[in-house]
Amino acid sequence: MPRPRMFDEAEVIDRARRTFAETGFAGTSLDDLLEATGLARQSLYNAFGGKKELFMRAFLSDTAEAVDAVKASLQTTEHPIVRIRTVLVSAAVEHGAGQAPPSLFLRAAVELSSKEAEVATAVASAFDAIRADYVACIADAQAAGEIEADADAEALGTYFCAVIEGMSTLGRVGVARATLLQIGLTSLATVPITAVGREHLGTDDGDWS
Repeated sequence: MPRPRMFDEAEVIDRARRTFAETGFAGTSLDDLLEATGLARQSLYNAFGGKKELFMRAFLSDTAEAVDAVKASLQTTEHPIVRIRTVLVSAAVEHGAGQAPPSLFLRAAVELSSKEAEVATAVASAFDAIRADYVACIADAQAAGEIEADADAEALGTYFCAVIEGMSTLGRVGVARATLLQIGLTSLATVPITAVGREHLGTDDGDWS
C-alpha cells in the first residue's frame, strides 16, 4: 500500500503560491519551494511532479480565487451601481501603496503569458469571466434604471475590469490609496448614471464618495 501523505496539500499549494507571487517563476528555485513548503525534494516530486507543475497548481488556484472574489463582490444585496462603487473603493483601500499581498495571477500574467500558452489561456479565461461579471452588473444597473439604457454594457464592463486591474498594478508600485481612490471614483463619474442611480449612490452633484 502507498504511504499516506503527511502534509496538507492545500496548505502546500498556498505556501507555494505566496512564494511564486513574491519572486515569480524564474526567480523561485526548487530550494526556495522546499523551504517554503517544508517538503522534502522527493515528496514534492512525488506529489506534484516538479516546480512547473506546482506552479501551475498554485497559479490556477490563485486565478480561481481572483475570479470568485470579483463575482462575490458584484453579487451583494446592494444596488448594482453601489456594488460597482464599493468594488472601486475597496480596490483603492486594498491596493493603495502596495498594501495588498502580491498576486500570483498578476505576476504570472506579466511574466509568462507571452511564453507559456497554458498561462496565457488561463489569464484570458479569467479576464473574460471577470469582465462578464462586470457586464452583468452594468446590465443589472440598467434594468434598475441606474445607468442609461442605451449605454454599451459590454464596453463599460470591459472598462471597469481594466480600471480595477490598473489600480491594482499601480498600487503594487507604491501609488497612494488617495490617488487610487481618485482614479476609481473618477472612472465611475464618467458613466452615464441616471437620477435614480445618483439617488442610490446618495448624491446628486457628481461626488461619488
